[in-house]
Amino acid sequence: MTRLYVIGNGFDLWHGLPTSYRQFYEFARDALDELANYYSFEVADVGPWCDFENSLGLFNWNEFFDAHNHVDVDSESFRPSQVYGLEDGLAEKGEHHVEAIRDCFGDWVMRIDVSNASQILKFKESDQFITFNYTSTLQSNYGIDDGRVLHIHGRAETSDELIFGHGEVMDEEPELDENGDSNRTMFSDAEVAAKYPFNALKKPVNDVLDRNIGFFRSLAHISEVVVIGHSLNKIDLPYFRKLAQVVPNAKWVVCCYDAEERKHHFEELVECGVLREFINVCTYSELESWLHHGRT
Repeated sequence: MTRLYVIGNGFDLWHGLPTSYRQFYEFARDALDELANYYSFEVADVGPWCDFENSLGLFNWNEFFDAHNHVDVDSESFRPSQVYGLEDGLAEKGEHHVEAIRDCFGDWVMRIDVSNASQILKFKESDQFITFNYTSTLQSNYGIDDGRVLHIHGRAETSDELIFGHGEVMDEEPELDENGDSNRTMFSDAEVAAKYPFNALKKPVNDVLDRNIGFFRSLAHISEVVVIGHSLNKIDLPYFRKLAQVVPNAKWVVCCYDAEERKHHFEELVECGVLREFINVCTYSELESWLHHGRT
């Protein structure tokens, strides 16, 4: 049996690492609070990491636009150049805004010390890994060779680009109305600039898949997929759909915390194309028994 482990943030949390959304928020509180008018960074004690990514997709570009728009077109002193100035100002502030979030995130990940993480599982030499984590827990604590691990969203230790973001799609006004007339106004370009943070912080899942298509195709021999610590959030489901395509006959084992998560994980995998009879769901405490004996 050749296994592929799909590792999410819950894996690091299970190993005692401080990688929760709340812990990131505590680290980046000052920067995130400055942006609170444009997002909803609601932090629950046990909220999954995807809550942060989802919140990036709730960016209120209208609030961002209004907060910086001081152009009064009815004023006698109004000049069209003021609108161009607004566009430039929004572009600059939007870039700073995105850079602040990315810098805070990168700084936080670099500070995570994995050296004290416990060893919970035993892996085989033939096992392969896709990890959504930015840490090197597999390599540092389990001695897994780099060649067996795909850090699909980057690895902090090797200074990779760290990929994170939301999966939302913004409703855009059509260029022409129902009569064929243009919907553009003098503020249209400034509004585009105001939407930059939303677009810049969208996770480029399709691009990531395209870059790693060779790796996914190389998995055809995998007979079992084990998912540990991933919430199977909507943002990342395209990766699981691709896995279901390349290993259509593989058995799946997915870890969960409770009955609600058990149902969610099962249904999400079915939605991704995994056959129901191929899916087994277990708790973290049952995982070791399942891996060694094929049952809980």
